[in-house]
Amino acid sequence: MNSYFDLNAIYRTITNFIKQEAFGITLVTVIIIIVSRLFSNAAARYVQSEEKKREIRKWARYITICFVILWILILYNSHVQKDSPFYLFIIGIFLAFIAIGLKDLSANFEGWMIIISNKGFKNGDRIKVGTAKGDVIDIGILRTIIAEIGEWAGGDQSTGRLISMPNSTVLSNEIYNYTQGYEYIWDELRVLITFESNWKKAESILNEIALEDFNQKKEQIEENLKAVQSRYLLRYNYITPKVYVNIKDSGVELSIRYLVRVRRRRTLQDIIIRDILNRFGNEPDIDLAYPTIRRV
Repeated sequence: MNSYFDLNAIYRTITNFIKQEAFGITLVTVIIIIVSRLFSNAAARYVQSEEKKREIRKWARYITICFVILWILILYNSHVQKDSPFYLFIIGIFLAFIAIGLKDLSANFEGWMIIISNKGFKNGDRIKVGTAKGDVIDIGILRTIIAEIGEWAGGDQSTGRLISMPNSTVLSNEIYNYTQGYEYIWDELRVLITFESNWKKAESILNEIALEDFNQKKEQIEENLKAVQSRYLLRYNYITPKVYVNIKDSGVELSIRYLVRVRRRRTLQDIIIRDILNRFGNEPDIDLAYPTIRRV
């Protein structure tokens, strides 16, 4: 009984293809891989930036895979009759695969185009997209790898986990970039003192502590801000530290607001808190507050 799909004909087609073209495919594949390796080695020798070296190696792999697949398809296409059932079957499977995976694939590719544009981010940036937050360590066509920060680690420090984020995530979420253009962010530290404390002296001490750090990096902050303002309409009324005063149930709250490099946030907090404890400890009229219950 004749079948539309003649298994013997399919078997003969595949066998003939393998026998006649196996050597050619192997030879060309080896040549393409060798050329790719030579290109990668040349980049490793003459390119200084480690980031650019990784990008070159990654694109060399992509191009190598594409050339090998294209070469196999060209050879196979020259061997198979276009009206044969097997050829039509292969084309049908290929189109079905494209139809099923096209949505996610195209969305990830579109996200990748946004990422590599000036509106996205690059390797080394600290970002937050959706629930993913961390430092970008690799940008692929379909996925981006992020070294996670936050979660149980305080002060935006690394957790040690890697996040594999589909690039399509950027299509439906805002991209928060902590380091693109401007390297400083505003941070706040709150201190609660008793109502009986000399809050004006405490405010003056906090200003002195914050200004010590600010004066050391004032020039860098101003230069960085000018560079950003040449590209974006970014305006700050002030860049010096500032202390705000508020009244809470258990005492007077002093909030110190200051600029800090993104990756130095926890380090600077530790320095400021130690200075506050030492300075307040030498002042008999300043006491830290805590929740209390008074009975009359």
